[in-house]
Amino acid sequence: MKEISKIYVNSIKKINNNKEVYYSYKDNKEENIIPNKYDIQKKIDDLFRSNDFIYKKKCHIKTKYGENDYYIISRSYDYLLTINGERIYINNILEIN
Repeated sequence: MKEISKIYVNSIKKINNNKEVYYSYKDNKEENIIPNKYDIQKKIDDLFRSNDFIYKKKCHIKTKYGENDYYIISRSYDYLLTINGERIYINNILEIN
């Protein structure tokens, strides 16, 4: 009977494939934030009732679509109006400072 040749096996020291490659879209914590509508409405009310609000107020607003600094000049039932004429809908606001 003919002998089968031996196969070369490389030594395996340490494998960390799962730790180096793992990625999940569910790890994004910002998507899971559910804002409290009462708190946001209260912050907006406090903004317009403050003594230093005369014509415009600079605010940092974080929405579902991004965050930016805006100059707020007025509000309607469901949106805030910026000095540029942009509408920021209150339902989309996650945080306002």
